[in-house]
Amino acid sequence: MPKLPIECSTATNTTMDGRNILAFAGCNYLGLANDPRVLQAVRAGLDRYGLSTTASRETTGNTTAFDELELALSRFLGMERSLLLADGYTANIAMAQALATRFRTVLIDAKSHHSVHDAARSAGLIVVSYPHGDTAAAARLARMHTDADPAGAIAILTDGVFTSDGAIAKLPDLLAALPNDRSLLVVDDCHGVCVLGPEGRGTITHFGLSDPRLIVTTTLAKGFGSYGGCIAGAAWFVELARAVSGIYRCSTPIPPAVAMAANEAIRIVLAEPERLDRLRSNIARLRGRLSELGLPIIADGPLIPIFAFVLDGPERMDRVHRSLLSDGILAPYIKYPNGPAEAFFRVVVNAAHTNEQIDRLADAFARRLPAMGLLPAVLHVGSACGPDLESPARRSSVEGVA
Repeated sequence: MPKLPIECSTATNTTMDGRNILAFAGCNYLGLANDPRVLQAVRAGLDRYGLSTTASRETTGNTTAFDELELALSRFLGMERSLLLADGYTANIAMAQALATRFRTVLIDAKSHHSVHDAARSAGLIVVSYPHGDTAAAARLARMHTDADPAGAIAILTDGVFTSDGAIAKLPDLLAALPNDRSLLVVDDCHGVCVLGPEGRGTITHFGLSDPRLIVTTTLAKGFGSYGGCIAGAAWFVELARAVSGIYRCSTPIPPAVAMAANEAIRIVLAEPERLDRLRSNIARLRGRLSELGLPIIADGPLIPIFAFVLDGPERMDRVHRSLLSDGILAPYIKYPNGPAEAFFRVVVNAAHTNEQIDRLADAFARRLPAMGLLPAVLHVGSACGPDLESPARRSSVEGVA
């Protein structure tokens, strides 16, 4: 799918080439990117601070908007402290730069986001990948590399919810895999925050975990519908990142107005739990409708808004995608690293979609698949973070379960 010529957008619709398209795309899980109160916070911030600080935070570019947002993020994520970065990618780079002062080797789930792998390598860490979701392998590798490391400790890095297919990492098993108290488990939770856990506080709270060895990185651009990223965790680690991370210390932060918008988004998430309830209701509805069509969607387990799957043959998948666009529906057919195949459907529902819109999408699939002689190419359905299916061209991926 080429870059889309989006002219304007709402939480549920985009305009392309003058046409209004119903969209099940992106990651605006709670619809906050378009909330009038969030947008008003940006306007107020522009009036108060202007567009940019024009300097790094550790020189003359700090504002109270950043300090207030870091405090709000720490409280929301249940961590001692947090550090604001430009986005989720740079948050991972800053995290890895801090890790590199204490560790030599890190273990990374093979299907973690590219930013996790890139960050570790750019920081000079030795990267050892373990098979996707194989926590037993992670535990074996952790023991082996810890025994061989002069520091006698290791860090395990994983996505909380994997971006391409919605699988959920088995965090309790990974935490148990840490060989000692000096080791760390780092969770990139960009797609778990505002989706999983009580009040949407993320994958760690979904599992009810509380451990000083847990570090979280996340974005503000998905569930919070804003912009920026952060590291959150024990105060010593966050302060270490603040002290040693060049990407933090030597770059201009996000516009203060955007920080004010993110703070407003956090306030809304906590004040309006019905927004998360609506997201989960919409996920359940779409899951049920797609399951009825025979698509490889697991019918139970945690509710994740990402539905990733493949049909028989990339050419015919592209035809289905284009035919849905002709119906005025965007069901993205994309190429993205670590997906279930080289190209796949990645359909996302959010809290702003109505029942009628969800049914319109499902009904369109119900019409288009038989019309093109297509049935889902289901080999078998694997559990979350399970082993890869045999044939990359035909394997199917599903929503993750714990």
